[in-house]
Amino acid sequence: MFQNILQFIILMSRASLAAVLVAAGAAKLADVRGFAATLRGLGMPARQDSLIRATAFIIPLVELVLGIALISGLWPAIINAFVLVLYCGFTLVVIYALRRKVNVACRCFGMLSDSQFSSKGLARSLLLTLLAVIVFWGGRTYSLQFDGPAVAVLLLVAGFLLFGLAAAQAAKSIAVIKERMV
Repeated sequence: MFQNILQFIILMSRASLAAVLVAAGAAKLADVRGFAATLRGLGMPARQDSLIRATAFIIPLVELVLGIALISGLWPAIINAFVLVLYCGFTLVVIYALRRKVNVACRCFGMLSDSQFSSKGLARSLLLTLLAVIVFWGGRTYSLQFDGPAVAVLLLVAGFLLFGLAAAQAAKSIAVIKERMV
């Protein structure tokens, strides 16, 4: 019974992390310019604009790929490790931004969020990192392979891709609404 509860917690953590990665990645891809502005505000040299644009495209793409891989169950040990490293990196960026008191919108979720870096954002980042630790540890302790048919895995991945598409569309819609208000 206890083992079933742990497996459920790990599975829900995995699905939550995948949903956040897909939504954040898709929303950032819909607002690459806004995310690039955040990177500049964090101190990336403005004279290296091509590096900033590339980074603003690559990070959300990595988020999308990891989110889909996480939910699909492909190479769980490797994917879980990459997800943990990514979330640790995001947490370090939030800590850096808070310590340096940068005055820039976070854009962690593209146009879906335009708040400043804050202690609330740090708490969210720490919670997501904790979930990544749970998934990493759980993947090493319990076998979490999805035993369903390949069609079920494909449908699950398709569902998450549609979710990402919806997040991207929502980010674009919010951007249009904000532009019209100005």
